[in-house]
Amino acid sequence: MSQESPSRQNPSIGGVLWSRLILRHWRREPALTLTLAGILALGVAVFLAVRLANKAAVSGFGLFTESISGESDLLLRPGSGMLDAAILRDLRKISAELPVDYFPVLELSGAKGGEEEADLLRFVGVDLVAIGNAIGNAIGNAIGNAISQSGKASGNPVMAPDESEPNPLGATDACFVGEAFARVRGVKKGSRLRVWIQDRSADLRIAGILPDPANRPAIPENLLLMDLPALQRASGEARRISRIEIRFPGEGGTRTEVTRRLADFSQQCGLILETPEDRKSSVTRMSAAFRLNLTILSGLALLVGIYLIFQALEAAVTKRRGEIAILRSLGVTPEQIRRTWLTEAAALGLAGGILGILLGRLLAEGLVGGIAATVNTLYYETTTSAVSLHPGEAAFSLLFGIVASLVAGWVPAREASLTPPSQAMRQGAQGGGLIWLRRWPLGVFLLVLAFFVTRFPALTFSGGTIFPLGGYLAALLAVLGGSVLLGALFRPLSRLIGWGRGDAMRRYAASRLAAVGGRHRLTAAGLSVAIGMSAAMAILVASFEKTLTSWIEQLLKADLYIAAPGAPSVANGNTISEVDWRALLELPGIDGADTLQRQSVTYEGRDLLIGGTTYHDDPARHLQLLWIDVPEKADPASLDDGGAWVSEPFARRFRKAIGDVVTLPTPAGIKEVEVEGIYADYGNEAGTVLVARRFTEDWFGDGSVSNLAIYTSPGADPEIVLERVRERFPALVARTNQRLREESIRIFHQTFAVTYALEAIAVIIAVAGLGLALAGLLLERRNELSTLRAIGATRRDIARAAMWEGLGIALAGLCGGLAVSFFLGWILIGVINPQSFGWTLRYAVPWGTFVFLIGITLATSALVAWAVGFRNANLKSDREE
Repeated sequence: MSQESPSRQNPSIGGVLWSRLILRHWRREPALTLTLAGILALGVAVFLAVRLANKAAVSGFGLFTESISGESDLLLRPGSGMLDAAILRDLRKISAELPVDYFPVLELSGAKGGEEEADLLRFVGVDLVAIGNAIGNAIGNAIGNAISQSGKASGNPVMAPDESEPNPLGATDACFVGEAFARVRGVKKGSRLRVWIQDRSADLRIAGILPDPANRPAIPENLLLMDLPALQRASGEARRISRIEIRFPGEGGTRTEVTRRLADFSQQCGLILETPEDRKSSVTRMSAAFRLNLTILSGLALLVGIYLIFQALEAAVTKRRGEIAILRSLGVTPEQIRRTWLTEAAALGLAGGILGILLGRLLAEGLVGGIAATVNTLYYETTTSAVSLHPGEAAFSLLFGIVASLVAGWVPAREASLTPPSQAMRQGAQGGGLIWLRRWPLGVFLLVLAFFVTRFPALTFSGGTIFPLGGYLAALLAVLGGSVLLGALFRPLSRLIGWGRGDAMRRYAASRLAAVGGRHRLTAAGLSVAIGMSAAMAILVASFEKTLTSWIEQLLKADLYIAAPGAPSVANGNTISEVDWRALLELPGIDGADTLQRQSVTYEGRDLLIGGTTYHDDPARHLQLLWIDVPEKADPASLDDGGAWVSEPFARRFRKAIGDVVTLPTPAGIKEVEVEGIYADYGNEAGTVLVARRFTEDWFGDGSVSNLAIYTSPGADPEIVLERVRERFPALVARTNQRLREESIRIFHQTFAVTYALEAIAVIIAVAGLGLALAGLLLERRNELSTLRAIGATRRDIARAAMWEGLGIALAGLCGGLAVSFFLGWILIGVINPQSFGWTLRYAVPWGTFVFLIGITLATSALVAWAVGFRNANLKSDREE
């Protein structure tokens, strides 16, 4: 007859184990428990904050009418350029008797103010009457009220017959803005704004403030809504529209038939028919690699936290081995011991997860601005929306924290359950740590494996998102390999710290490091992970800065740089009209210019830029590109023969090489160009195809330009010429060579601001873990401490010994982390970065940053270790457990 397990005989034994083995220690060491939960909370908070900030930063992108009209069912847009409004007649013939509503939309870039304000605006023209009739919410009512208050819509754009308010229908000076626009810019109904619509000046009157719709995205804070005919006249885009939004009044077979007809029509005309969600997804996928890499980096803090939770739970196992041995002797099964330990880990994960959710929500507010600015600069225009925490995100983060804690607690739980009672009683408080951290051949194997894993090709998901799996696996293996090998540093460090005679406490600390235990190794490993990844990120930033500086020095040869009004964003569609830029070149003191006309097109389902360019006649005074693959003829005049130079991101993303043919969609039809050279471009990740400007003028029927690089006449003062440009063309953004260089570097540092914060958080967590480890080690050595106190050692002496021991652990972690950071930096620069972003960077080591990182880590480690030693110096050797 089999004997029942103790758990079946006594169902309450789990509660007894929980209260006696866990809760009792939590009550005795509340600060330690709270610190553990706090470390895990910080890791969860960073991970959640980056997720929330990513969503808030990109959710501001939208079809700028969806908050006004409600989301459309379909969109019809050209692959390049604009649509002729006459296409509406063809669409109505296609749909014939079938019910369908068409809403033509004109969407243009604009700006408010001059160079210093750099306020990029988005103008949207729609049929206000149709929008007001189509929707019956507060927005439609606000538009309707503005129209009705001006009298009947008689078509008089100047004054209504019986009211003092001008009629907004057709008025080229009337616009509507959202509540966020009014709040940010301090305007109200009736206020007037001096703005630029593309390259035309306009004095607008705010005809109404539109309320944010319920249960839908808020109106973007840079949106100005105008009547379609009014915006067409104000911008000079007569009878041109950007897209047509399509809505179906009903469901069923009618909708299916209309969709089929529209699909056939769009295919015949070379147009793109898609849903609004498809459009948003295709655009936001442009920044997917950036946001994915940022999310993975945010896991660094949680990885360090897992090390520390493991360390703390493992220390708890060591301290309570005597109790565990007694419980095992009384018949408590290994499974019950393991379950109790995992319950403690889960409870810590739950507490840390809840606190991390609250902290992450606050931290996201600080991160979203930097992420949005980077997205705006490199990818597409977006407005930063408010950070919102959805229940799904909260649940995922909470589960993430619990799972991380359970992973950290699994090995200690297993150790607690499998150690025989007699062995536990003999070992007392000795041991601890992971066994594999003591096996240096494993570290060598992991590092070698990491090198071979870097050869793995990147994964490409649907939609073109690239994930450098081999790079991240190699980074993880390198971190683990370095964690194993750093154990060999303790003996040399102990001799270094104990060198010479004199300070007995220093030599005592050296003896502790010489007899290094598993907890020393584990603590150093946690610090090594944080230092290694932080230093590797510093190498990446330094390499990027060095490359960018060289690129700027190579690129910026002109004296002055003139751009269309608006913020420095890849989505800035503002241009300088042909009349204005030709007049600008006639100003005194200007010798010539390089010009760039930028057009956005959809190529193989992704947005890219076609750049039409001309260069100064003097070959010694024109744009000098930084070549990845040098063309046979690097002379810009060779582009007049119909070839093209493409940017490195374009070449990598679409797998193009010299000699390949690229088929470009243009309003004049498909145009084929041959790739003759590949150049470095760190200004955007979308990719650029550079051709002679005469081709883009012909293809797009547009003589405007986006940028001018001005070369002054010999002897002319660039500052004087700059003042002439600003006086004649106040809306244009004009900068000297030096000013543009400074602005480029500022944007670069703004782009990496989030990574700096992540690095700092990881190091803070690691140093906190050092303090926890020392507290546990001193608690285990309380008999030694009592002996030291008995022979005359003061609290300050013991604190000094703890400081030297902490410095030894910190030095081991620093040496291991910095050593592996050189390999991690190479992985980031040579593997992950090219696969994710298509950029070739020059490897650079920021020695000044390394010195600062070493100094701040050692200083904080010494301070934390001294404080822990001072606090624990009064432990009694006969303290009850």
